[in-house]
Amino acid sequence: MHLRILRGMPAPPDLRALLDTFFAPAPATGPVELLRAAAELRARSSGALTSAAMLELRRPVDGGAWCQRLFGPLESLRCRCCRLVGAEHRGETCERCHVLCTDEPLREQRVAHVDVPFGIVHPALAPRIAALLGLSPEELRAVLLFESVIVLADGRLAPQDDPDVDWNDELSYETGVAAVRRRLAAVVDPELAAAGLSAAALVLTSVPVPPPGERPLYHEPYLDEDRWFRALWSERVGRDNEAIMAFTARALRGVRLLELGAPKLLLDRDCAAAQQAFEAMRDLLARPPGDPARAPEPLSGWHPAPLRGEDEDHVPGTLYPFRLAGAPAVGDAHDRYVHHRAPHRPEVPRACVLAEGDRALVQLGYLMLLVHWPTGHVLWTIPATEARLLGARGDWALFGAKYGRQLDLEDPTVLRGLYALDLNSWTWLEGHYPEDMPAIFVEKDEPEDAWLTDWRGQRGAPGAEDCSGDRADEWTRSPDHRYIWMSSAPDDGAILDTERGVAVLMLSHMREPAGADVPTVALTGPERDGYDEIEDQVGSGIAIARPRGEWRTLLPDGRLRREGRVALEFTAAAIECAAFDPTGDRLLLVNRDALHVVDVERGLLLARLDLRPLAPALALPESLPRELADLVLAHHGTLAAALAQPDEHLQALGLEAEQVAALRAEPAPPSIPYMLEWTCP
Repeated sequence: MHLRILRGMPAPPDLRALLDTFFAPAPATGPVELLRAAAELRARSSGALTSAAMLELRRPVDGGAWCQRLFGPLESLRCRCCRLVGAEHRGETCERCHVLCTDEPLREQRVAHVDVPFGIVHPALAPRIAALLGLSPEELRAVLLFESVIVLADGRLAPQDDPDVDWNDELSYETGVAAVRRRLAAVVDPELAAAGLSAAALVLTSVPVPPPGERPLYHEPYLDEDRWFRALWSERVGRDNEAIMAFTARALRGVRLLELGAPKLLLDRDCAAAQQAFEAMRDLLARPPGDPARAPEPLSGWHPAPLRGEDEDHVPGTLYPFRLAGAPAVGDAHDRYVHHRAPHRPEVPRACVLAEGDRALVQLGYLMLLVHWPTGHVLWTIPATEARLLGARGDWALFGAKYGRQLDLEDPTVLRGLYALDLNSWTWLEGHYPEDMPAIFVEKDEPEDAWLTDWRGQRGAPGAEDCSGDRADEWTRSPDHRYIWMSSAPDDGAILDTERGVAVLMLSHMREPAGADVPTVALTGPERDGYDEIEDQVGSGIAIARPRGEWRTLLPDGRLRREGRVALEFTAAAIECAAFDPTGDRLLLVNRDALHVVDVERGLLLARLDLRPLAPALALPESLPRELADLVLAHHGTLAAALAQPDEHLQALGLEAEQVAALRAEPAPPSIPYMLEWTCP
């Protein structure tokens, strides 16, 4: 489905004149002329908005500000459900979706409206209303926004925070638009009376909504677009559409409060919020169509993150005085089991990275392994953490928590959710963030929400999260950390440019089949089939890089693509996690049986390390329940390392004395081999 974007056709002259009279009245426009324009627009309306949403999954929401039933079909001679298609059905209304099948440009001619039974005051009518009530325009606005009240005893105006007023239960007062309507009903305006209107008509109960052609959707091309990138994940609505949706949401909430008989205090506050939303909407729609102020904000660049709590005194763009926390905390056994953070198979790899100095860092279920891949030497081992390995820069490895950056509740200067590990000393950074480390990562408040952010308090421009789908997450990133694969699934979504906060490549378009002459590399390990029963345990098996301006992507189908075309295919075994080296010329492929290093330029297998000897050292002890074994290995990485601790330490983790004795009575578990068997083809 293709939505109309960029520029819509202009509205008919008479409709354009009515809209200008209502939203941008000339200084000489009187109340009678404005009210007549409002009444004419209400008579032309094709229906009332019943939803504050506009688009959902790139489709217009029924009853929203882009509704096909209210404004007309998106495609000529085609109703929404496609039951009526073709010229023979021109002029018919579908009985199923109630959309008119026509080739007329109805979406530039039809208007809708928003019912506001509690009333809204148009800024152009405010001076006349204030004069009839004996108030100044500023005093009238204070009453409408619930900032001042009218005391019934003497009719004087009193601010809500006036200390001289005795605010007791016996004091009678009124405020808000309801008070304005009641007082207008008791006065007479000669000009309005001559036109057959009452003074109460100055408070509007219906607000017109312009045609979609007056507020189109937008798509902006970018320099990094190529033939695999056709459009953004979704068209972007302008600020005029956002203002209409905000006002509609407030109006519908007020209608519902009236139906429920809500307390007057709640209703007055919602009426004040609706009045402010209407004024914001009117200010945008008063501008001519095509005005840059009505378009979306540009996607490039970064915006300050919303200020919350301790952030309120922060100057956007300046460095935060935060320091990183130490090692990520290890959750208890129940938490790890419920959320599937630790696999039932300890040898299943979770993430990997090729660091400088021919080092491969592999994050297994309970252990992190640093290997010198040309020789197979195991340089370091350390228990794995809940945080996921994101990448490396120099001698530092970067880890990110599932829900991104968080401030410590007890010490607001400590930043949690982002961790750095020194690959030489195996110590966690606990101090100020190194300047040479990448600062961009994905932040999440809820499972459904995700956006780009950095530790300086800058957040990706609006629209970046639109490329991620539902329950978005970071799947992989380029070795230089500039590009992030952000999606809700490992075979879809978009690659985001972290410097500009925009989508630059869509993975869904990389579906070109491999040619007959594509070279293949056979891998060692378990077959690709048969992973369904442990789907939550295997890694994503994807990687991205852009060396020298060329896109290189490894998709879950085991095919390496260069600029979208299949350049290399990996066969015979599954890929559970993968990563490019800093140059993008070498590719690390890991499964539970073997570690492979591939030369991308030549399509050659440089080395293969056998990881199967790790399995006995990482096995779950049979004498312990799964939850306790999970907890022991999470804290120590291997059973051999755990048994090197005193009994008191193991009992502090939750083991009983009998269970500790049973563990020590079993045959000694094997330790991690100091060298892995390797082969070089």
